[in-house]
Amino acid sequence: MNSYIVMQGETYREEKRLGIVRAPMKDKSGTTPHSWERVKSLQKGDRTFHYVRGALVAVGTIQEDAREQAAGTPQAEWIAPCEYLELDDPLEIASCIKMVAEHLPIKYSAFQPDGNGNSGYVYPCNEALALVFLELLSSSKWRNIEQLEFVYDAVREEKYNSLTAWMMDSEYLLRRKFRDFKRQFKAVQLERWGNKCALCSLDNPALLKAAYSKPWKDSTDAERVNPANGVLLCANHAALYESGQISFTGVGTLRMSAAIQPQASHYGLKKNMRIAAKDSNTAFFRWHRNNFFVGE
Repeated sequence: MNSYIVMQGETYREEKRLGIVRAPMKDKSGTTPHSWERVKSLQKGDRTFHYVRGALVAVGTIQEDAREQAAGTPQAEWIAPCEYLELDDPLEIASCIKMVAEHLPIKYSAFQPDGNGNSGYVYPCNEALALVFLELLSSSKWRNIEQLEFVYDAVREEKYNSLTAWMMDSEYLLRRKFRDFKRQFKAVQLERWGNKCALCSLDNPALLKAAYSKPWKDSTDAERVNPANGVLLCANHAALYESGQISFTGVGTLRMSAAIQPQASHYGLKKNMRIAAKDSNTAFFRWHRNNFFVGE
């Protein structure tokens, strides 16, 4: 299951009435904007958050895989049937942008830093962002994941057509995906780095963390379990890496921010330390340095 933000504006009422999400295959210039083309990726069971004039006004579930309609004609479009559930209280994005901004991707973000929406139609909504939306949309007692798993099967069997059931179902699936992907990612990192911190060789399993080079919010599903998209580090070094205070060159040479260089010894770090990087790490290390590293 994937989640998406649908920026509809004036098209919302008509698309809700028809129970669809749709986008032309070409614009007036004959090109295909990425936010239109993304419609063809919608699959049965995907979740949608519908944005109109500054607020989320509805949520939805894709009922069938997207399909082409009127292909080969000027009216060619992608279309996906969608069940809409309108919110009693729309969620104004500007009012919660501080919570939302933390989980916005660098590329293909639906929102600007001030909370205004970007132009376009369908944007990816990573699992962390979707969970923030759920938290903001409801004070439901089902937030406790142990309770949620206990009632999950019963709720699905009843097939309640309600916002509460939608939120319970969505939260369970989102958290399960998070858990399964991160478990798989840590397993491949443990194997890749020999069950010890790549920098200090600490080998206590309780203190080891699989740190992403390209964070979850910016990665595809394939990148989220790619052994090359990360490094196994102890808790202290992982915190430095994930906050951008250290980074690595393509060949694995350590780079430290100017702020921590005077205290490098306190962190067990030395200038030009090198980890056992592989060629496959290069692109992800470069992404981290270019987008996350705070500089030397």
